[in-house]
Amino acid sequence: MRKRERFVDEKIKEIAKEKSVLDIGGGERFQKWLAPYKELFKDVAYKSMDYDPASGADVIGDIHKIPLAENSIDAIICHSVLEHVRDPLLATKELHRILRPGGKIFVHVPSIYPYHARKGSYPDYWRFFDDTLLVMFGNFSHFEIEKRGGYFTALFFFMPFQHKLRFLIDPVADFLDRIFKTEKRTTTSGYYIYAIK
Repeated sequence: MRKRERFVDEKIKEIAKEKSVLDIGGGERFQKWLAPYKELFKDVAYKSMDYDPASGADVIGDIHKIPLAENSIDAIICHSVLEHVRDPLLATKELHRILRPGGKIFVHVPSIYPYHARKGSYPDYWRFFDDTLLVMFGNFSHFEIEKRGGYFTALFFFMPFQHKLRFLIDPVADFLDRIFKTEKRTTTSGYYIYAIK
């Protein structure tokens, strides 16, 4: 298991220990990457939130003004959402506001990554870097950042049909990133963030 996969696995297991979890931007429950963790949340008050009523989410609302009380949620998952919102700083303040003191949050944001808006559904505004994340999560008492690969992982996301060739591309990118020690540099396809209020 790759270092970033271990990080995701460990942090999602931490999130699943909490009583209430809000998956922001998740649409229907346990879609895509979160599906393998569904069993961990069987005794958790897990809800998804989305701005689109057609998404099947439990909570419908705007991340810039989340329709929940201050300090009302034990943990949050916000995966691949903040690049699509008008004001990610305000959105992060809202995430902080609804978390109880000591509450946990798991976030993924892109860095060097292709444009991926869906016309008529959501725009694609932002990319993030280490310095940005220090500003966005500076008001949390603790936070950790894990890169999603290095230079070659980021580069290979720009290959044609890459989404269909991940099974070939990922091992090659990981090998090249490891050999050339590119994860020690700044280029990455994205970041995983785990923070505690």
